[in-house]
Amino acid sequence: MGYVKLKKAAGDFDILSDAGVATVKLVGGATDTGKIEILFVGSKDLKYTIIPANWAQATATTHFAQGDVTKINEALVNAKGISGNPVPELSQVVGEVTYA
Repeated sequence: MGYVKLKKAAGDFDILSDAGVATVKLVGGATDTGKIEILFVGSKDLKYTIIPANWAQATATTHFAQGDVTKINEALVNAKGISGNPVPELSQVVGEVTYA
């Protein structure tokens, strides 16, 4: 099992485990556009939502992009069997990661 470090403001990090990750996707829709959602094997409801700092629904410049999903996927793959934890360079700083 490995971990990915997600950069936050002021040099802080959130940690994302690679265990059981089924999908990583960019969220669209009326309320959560520009957030990244991570679903886990065995549950359609268990998820992390990665929210950019200063996120605003109607302001695309505050949203994550599809390229960020690719970077997180690559970091999750690289988290297995390496020394250290990958830190993907995302287009936005992470504001928070919610777990539901």
